[in-house]
Amino acid sequence: MTTPSETPLAWLPGLNILLVGLWVGMYLFITFVVSPAFAELFPDAEVRRAHRRRVGRHYARVNGPLTAVLGVVALVMIFTGGAASVPWAKLLLWAELLLLALIGGAVAVHVRRASVAGAAVPGWITHLTLGASVLLCVAAVGGA
Repeated sequence: MTTPSETPLAWLPGLNILLVGLWVGMYLFITFVVSPAFAELFPDAEVRRAHRRRVGRHYARVNGPLTAVLGVVALVMIFTGGAASVPWAKLLLWAELLLLALIGGAVAVHVRRASVAGAAVPGWITHLTLGASVLLCVAAVGGA
């Protein structure tokens, strides 16, 4: 019988945790550093919106592929047995995928609302995404 450390995909749980950490770290940096800085640097709402849109495009160029790789890693872990041997590990990995979809939907609503001139983005979107990010970390560590 082989132990998990002897299997060829034994590194996947570590990669999954690393990718989730990168994803959440990027989101936290944008939320708690970049957004408040923009509010101070660009008092004019239209100028701030234009700069946020530009930064958002660059962010999406990194976060999009990161999210795709994260999803693929979770799926590979689910279907190849790379998840931990505890019964709920696969369930947590499925939860991870669902949370990524939920976060993607919240981000889409955020972008849509932010593109409307004069419309404020509701705070519940940020709160939902932050809460889902915490759960995403729990799912990644629990699935490992």
